[in-house]
Amino acid sequence: KPAAWKGLTGKELEKAVYEYTKQALEAFKANGVAPDVIQIGNEINHGMIWPDGRVLDNAEEANWAALMGLYKAGQEAARLVTPAAKLMVHLALGGQNRLCREYLDKMKHYGAEYDIIGLSYYEQWHETYTDLTTNLYDLAKRYKKPLCVCEYGANKDNIVRLNDIVKSIPNNLGYGTMAWEPTRLLFSREGKASAEVFALYDALPARYAKGSKLWIVQRPVKRTIALDKPIIGADISFVPQEEARGKKYYDQGKETDVMTILKDNAFNWIRLRLFVDPTAENGYSKEGFCGLEKTLAMAKRIKQAGLHFLLDLHYSDTWADPGKQFTPSSWQRNTGSGLEGQVYRYTQEVLNRFIKEGVRPDMVQVGNEINNGMLWPQGKLPEGDLKTDKTQEMESFCVLLRCASAAVRAVDPTIAIMIHIACGGQYAESAAFYDKIISRDVKFDIIGQSYYPKHHGTLDELTFNLNALAKRYAKPIVVVEYQDYRKEVNDIVHNLPKGLGWGTFIWEATSPGWGNLFDREGKTNENMLIYPTLYKAYTK
Repeated sequence: KPAAWKGLTGKELEKAVYEYTKQALEAFKANGVAPDVIQIGNEINHGMIWPDGRVLDNAEEANWAALMGLYKAGQEAARLVTPAAKLMVHLALGGQNRLCREYLDKMKHYGAEYDIIGLSYYEQWHETYTDLTTNLYDLAKRYKKPLCVCEYGANKDNIVRLNDIVKSIPNNLGYGTMAWEPTRLLFSREGKASAEVFALYDALPARYAKGSKLWIVQRPVKRTIALDKPIIGADISFVPQEEARGKKYYDQGKETDVMTILKDNAFNWIRLRLFVDPTAENGYSKEGFCGLEKTLAMAKRIKQAGLHFLLDLHYSDTWADPGKQFTPSSWQRNTGSGLEGQVYRYTQEVLNRFIKEGVRPDMVQVGNEINNGMLWPQGKLPEGDLKTDKTQEMESFCVLLRCASAAVRAVDPTIAIMIHIACGGQYAESAAFYDKIISRDVKFDIIGQSYYPKHHGTLDELTFNLNALAKRYAKPIVVVEYQDYRKEVNDIVHNLPKGLGWGTFIWEATSPGWGNLFDREGKTNENMLIYPTLYKAYTK
């Protein structure tokens, strides 16, 4: 809220907005520079003139009413002084269709007017180019208004791409694009124009001339994920450490590579955790275990064995779970949008490296057991089911999660994305969590749960929770960590309705103290014997 308006609320604040807008536009008009397009506020998807006009996602009606009253005060002044000008509503929601629709529907409900829908689009915050295209096409169809990408960070790679997308909007509803503060790209520090960049813009009119065949945009298609099922999986991230200490693995008395043993016993998926910098001062391992290089080496063994690969991104230098989610030491100077951008870049760089090395993950977890958030303190959530719709904490967390998800899909849209929480038998907390992230347009494919009876309840509670989640969200479900009740947990998951129980991952299968499929000498034990039988039963 401007300092001059401090203390004003309600109708008094609306009057101040009206008078300010009226005076400003009259001044422009008197000087012969009346605007052609007027934005009432800038990136106002979370409102304007805070705190009075602030709306978090899922805000209450009183919040929406206050915001729309302020917007309409500006709208009234603009229509009075510059009736020929077009009004643009500007939302920082480039690829976030659910949130765009919620906002525009609220505007209709409250009688707020606009002539153009303006969106900001920055890759790290606003989803993939495919999401942007899908959103623009859907908004054009629903609201039949021109659409403009009125803020984007121009670079040599996206100028033509973004303009192509907007130009392709059906029914000629693509209004155009506006690069945000592009002078650093267009000019050198000495002020010399970049011939290369200006040439990209100069070529656009001919590119879009009537009858031109210089450009084409693929119509967006719905993203689908298909994976080999049932998943009989194991997390074996401890193996490199065990092998470094000289441990060998045996099956039926014969020394054999651990991947071969697991595959021979019906396991078809392997999960590996990845820490950002395990060698950091408070990191997991000075030897770099569970770091990028050692995880790449393990991933190559997984692929060579013909197994599928789940990559578990912890976004931490060490263990991340409901009780701790430490921000990596090298990221701690990054806060707000800086940390959000770091999550996007890191995720993208890591996945590109795996793909370059020929070990593309089939599935990626963005965060580990994140029911209490991630990257604390910025992404910390209230514990339990107290994850209310109106908290700034949930807002901050979901932005981080959207950045991570967008990066995965930008690298390879066919990689499945899992959101993993540790609430195996806790339905109230599970539903509170997934309701909130879905309402905030976090895009993911698979619900992941941990189940340890000491923390997550009885088998009956696990059964109830997973069945209720399957019914509520119609998304595939994987118990991605468990150690006890091996047959029972697998039976519960694989018998979920409509084939939504995709499988399980036993945690640290080679550790006698955890998964306990091998003894201390590295020999398979009787617990291993059930898995071929289970796989056969689930593939009938």
